[in-house]
Amino acid sequence: MFEFLRSYVIYFALLSGIIGLISLHKLPDTKAKSLVILIWFSILIEIVGYYFTYWTGLLNYYVYNFYMLISISAYILIIRSLLPKRNNKISAMLFLILFVFSFFLNLLFFEKDMNNSFIYSFAVGVLVVMILSCLYLVEIFNSDKILNFKKSVFFWYILGILVFHVPFLPFMLAIKWFLVKQDESIFSLVLFILNFLTHSCFIIGFLWSEKKYNY
Repeated sequence: MFEFLRSYVIYFALLSGIIGLISLHKLPDTKAKSLVILIWFSILIEIVGYYFTYWTGLLNYYVYNFYMLISISAYILIIRSLLPKRNNKISAMLFLILFVFSFFLNLLFFEKDMNNSFIYSFAVGVLVVMILSCLYLVEIFNSDKILNFKKSVFFWYILGILVFHVPFLPFMLAIKWFLVKQDESIFSLVLFILNFLTHSCFIIGFLWSEKKYNY
């Protein structure tokens, strides 16, 4: 019934990506501009993922596993760059190594090839991003940045990441561990809602943020 909704997800990304380009003047350095790059990278992945099976005859798990590795690694590095404390920066790098290691461990011992969903690596990545996001939020709320945190594009971007990944992880684990049948209609509906909320956060960040708080 809702299977068609999945095809509309890319339009949310296109909208936030276009608004991101329009807002580039408020994104002063490479770190801030990388948020827009990641959105357009996700658009490219959606396009390639859509046509991948048609082009190769293979399932598009290859595309989305690659995207998961790159995107979560990028999230970790972005959050690391926002953490002022040296110990937290070191922890972020160790978490990045852990995530990358879990990806290849998943490949070698669990799924055996890339043509499956790397749910265990995804779980590790989401937990790492959650922990680092909490460190980021704690540092904000314990500093004078709390007065203007809503004017930072990074706050809204990280919130968008959490809005998508935190609910999506238990949904995928339920399918994997409890053998819940993956209903394409429900799956598409969940993706549609989470992408709507995520890109809404991105758009708010681009529109509400101010340049001086985006360093």
